[in-house]
Amino acid sequence: MARWEGFSQCPGCTYDFATGEGERSCAWGECPHLPAELDVFCSQCRFNFVTVEGNPPCADPLTCEYATAPISHVENMRRWQGRRSPSQGLMELDGGGRR
Repeated sequence: MARWEGFSQCPGCTYDFATGEGERSCAWGECPHLPAELDVFCSQCRFNFVTVEGNPPCADPLTCEYATAPISHVENMRRWQGRRSPSQGLMELDGGGRR
């Protein structure tokens, strides 16, 4: 099992790592425990590659030089979300065809 597959959020944390919404149970700006393989945000502008939303300075964020790593993490995030039970606060995507 890859490290990201066993990742679990801290107690009380309802932050949605895929959408960037929700409440954190800590004061960290970035979760220090989140495995890199689940980081779906651009390292330069924080464009979200799961929701395909943000305010990127580049013309096409999907082909940007910084897009390779976070795009490769999108499937990991979806698989991680799919393994969580509803009692763990399952984070679901918006159902707008982005699954």
